Amino acid sequence: MARYSLPTLNWLDLPDGASRFSLEEILDAAAAAGFESVGLDTVTTAGVTDIAGMLRARGLTCTDVGILALGTNAAADAERLAELAQVSGATTCLVAWPAGFDGRPALEVSADILGSAGVRIALEFFPYGALATLESALAACEAIGWDRCGVLLDTWHFFRSDEPWELLHWLDPDQIAIIHADDAPAMISGDLIYESRHRRLPNGAGTFAIADFASAIDTLGYDGVISAEVLSTTLREQAPAEGARVLMEALRTHWPIS
Repeated sequence: MARYSLPTLNWLDLPDGASRFSLEEILDAAAAAGFESVGLDTVTTAGVTDIAGMLRARGLTCTDVGILALGTNAAADAERLAELAQVSGATTCLVAWPAGFDGRPALEVSADILGSAGVRIALEFFPYGALATLESALAACEAIGWDRCGVLLDTWHFFRSDEPWELLHWLDPDQIAIIHADDAPAMISGDLIYESRHRRLPNGAGTFAIADFASAIDTLGYDGVISAEVLSTTLREQAPAEGARVLMEALRTHWPIS
């Protein structure tokens, strides 16, 4: 399995905008930078008829699809993402549980739909969401079943939530569905949503203790996907070729393959 993955959603105008670049441009950039895998979103892939062929032509695989936001349309969105996973070969779907919504029934239904397609949920915790801590995400995954649901461990959310290192050290590597590797500068506002969607940095370019985090993950024995999800106004304005190159250099430096 490829260690490093490049998410297409890095080039989406968040929260609900279009992609800055075509799927073809991003896949070309991923392959040129040395990525063997990508994560796909439903906006960038909309209207594309031969995703599998595009991946195959560039020697790429797909690690994950997303993001599924638990809400009133969760079942329909899960069906759509299950279809994208099947055509792309992905086995993981990123899922977020927004604050203010009882997402438990939607999570269960989504797990059924995605599970029937051979896709495991990667459930994200984030400080401004319904699952604001790693502990709460682990409890939700356990309730759904670890075979159907693992935790999405994002460095931004880990550090901005002030998560206890002890809990990280106690994780079973099989509980981790995917890791999002990113960094950030010092915050300039108290708006966590803005900071998360527009001011992330590649690993090593910010203030997070990335070396300690990566060492802890390696000690666990996790050998799964490290995805360079860097949501940044600066990055999404860059051509994918340049952005992919920078992100790959950061991954190779801070998450070396042993």
